[in-house]
Amino acid sequence: MNPNRPTPIPEVFVLWHPACPLGEELARRLYAWLRPGNGLGPQVYYRCLKAPEAPAGGLPPPLPGELRAPVESASSRTRVSNVQIILPLIDAHLVADPAWRQWLTRLGDPSSSPHRRVFMPVALDATAFNVPSPLRELNFLRPSGLPSGPLEHPSPNEIELIARSLLKQLTEALCRFMLAGRQATQSETVAGNDEADALPKLKIFLSHAKADGVTPARRLRDYIYSQTQLAAFYDENDIAYGSVFARVLQNDLNARETAALIAVRSARYASRPWCRRELSLFRRPRRDPLPGQAANRWRLHPTLVVEALEGARQTAGIPELGNSPCIRWDDTVKDQEEQVVTTLLRDVMLAAFHSALGAAIPDEPNRIIINWLPDPTTLLQIDGIPGGAEFSIIHPGRGLSGLELDILSEFFPNLTFHSFEETLA
Repeated sequence: MNPNRPTPIPEVFVLWHPACPLGEELARRLYAWLRPGNGLGPQVYYRCLKAPEAPAGGLPPPLPGELRAPVESASSRTRVSNVQIILPLIDAHLVADPAWRQWLTRLGDPSSSPHRRVFMPVALDATAFNVPSPLRELNFLRPSGLPSGPLEHPSPNEIELIARSLLKQLTEALCRFMLAGRQATQSETVAGNDEADALPKLKIFLSHAKADGVTPARRLRDYIYSQTQLAAFYDENDIAYGSVFARVLQNDLNARETAALIAVRSARYASRPWCRRELSLFRRPRRDPLPGQAANRWRLHPTLVVEALEGARQTAGIPELGNSPCIRWDDTVKDQEEQVVTTLLRDVMLAAFHSALGAAIPDEPNRIIINWLPDPTTLLQIDGIPGGAEFSIIHPGRGLSGLELDILSEFFPNLTFHSFEETLA
């Protein structure tokens, strides 16, 4: 990451022509995917208003009753965002509409707005590449499942296939954008960036027990290399013969491109010392310092548990897993690898976004800012908390439930918990 550039805090705009048969459904799926849970994730707006309804060089205005602070106000809640991600869902209707073509041309002009913009255009049919330059020079997101001809009345199965493919591609693109710490400049709004193109592939660490967790891990490894632009750390392939095992693991877990860990939790996983060590190292919060700031900020990389117990097998609990999400593995489920990897990448994107959003929160004494939802195991690894010092924990989202707060208060009576939404309001 370039230390002289602030980490991007994006807000997402999904645009589509009102005659597009897929537009509204895909927009709703994108919103639900990028904004899961209780206030997590970037702000997402979606519009099919005609271009004349938008201000010159601007995005569509809020609908009646929509709560969106004016983007011109530097002190407003939404002005925490510092880059706009534009997702035009482009089909033949949009390409053929002169007003939309003119509007997209204005939006793509760096001089049209002071707001930084990054376009990630989505091609819904072959005509999409006829949009005005410089948009057509970009590498479009191209979801699979689209027919060769016009798609006038898509079936639920067709919509599901297209939506899943789009979410997969978009999530990977947003992960690379966020983890690069890349702030789009005026010249980057549509033209791309050589530095970002040269970034190493994001890497997923596959933690598994050789005794009974190999099959899911190998299938995930093969999917990562054949179906994504990611890389995987799989010890059978990535630890050279004769090398120091512990040192290789430590270096790879701490590498900048290592973005997340998948723990294949088989029956013997908890009893394997190296599996527990991998998990313990990866689930350890790390300080997240910012240039010129001494704030008490911490980050945690995402972990996803692939539950691979067979039948009614029993296994020991693993406290290091904390509140890591879990997906049940089933060899008979179609495209399960895609579900696992895409879900994990969404968590990677959210973690990077919340780190960036946390960086916008002002420093105050005895304030600790974290990029994950708090749990006892991870909080105990933050300096000062085990000793009973008083801190205010600032965490993502709109707030914890009463039950969660009660449990945390029993463990940590000297801590108070406040959400990002509450703190930034």
